Amino acid sequence: MDGTSLSMASTAELQEREPAAAGRAARAKPPSAPAPAPSGDLVFRPEVFFLGRTEGAGVVRDPFGRVVRRCAVTTEGVFNAAYRAIHFDETFAYDDGEVDVWRWAMTSGADGRYVAAEAMAGAGIVGERRGGDYLISFRRPVGKAQGWLSPRFSTRFTLLSPELALKRANVSLAGLPLGILTAVHRRIES
Repeated sequence: MDGTSLSMASTAELQEREPAAAGRAARAKPPSAPAPAPSGDLVFRPEVFFLGRTEGAGVVRDPFGRVVRRCAVTTEGVFNAAYRAIHFDETFAYDDGEVDVWRWAMTSGADGRYVAAEAMAGAGIVGERRGGDYLISFRRPVGKAQGWLSPRFSTRFTLLSPELALKRANVSLAGLPLGILTAVHRRIES
């Protein structure tokens, strides 16, 4: 990512796109923090949650529930005002030494829908909010599994608190389960 063309946006700037959120924007904490949700109303908004840095951990399980490996997960996100999109890198550092970096660009649209692109998965990925969760499903090449052999990632993010999110990614190929990644992301104040 070219850091010279990217600038950090405040929560209020992001929420200008959603009229219903305008009232919450006025009560927002510092610009790097997500807007507080009304009591009992936790809604995962990736364009807010992934601004700045998150850190977390995850576990990969095979289709039988056995632990295959563990990982540390970090994200670094900035808002690109020219594209009205958040850009963030998601880095998985596995306990077997593998490091996998996913490079995302995402913009929010109407009715809780999002359009995303990831460097290896491509553009035109559509995600959506259901209830308070964010769901996204796409194919991404892994190793030699390219094209129609690329596994499908069906991911759900659930906000547990304004600073903590749970991620569950079901990975499948031709409808057959390959594994599940379960991870947590915690927002880190800068």
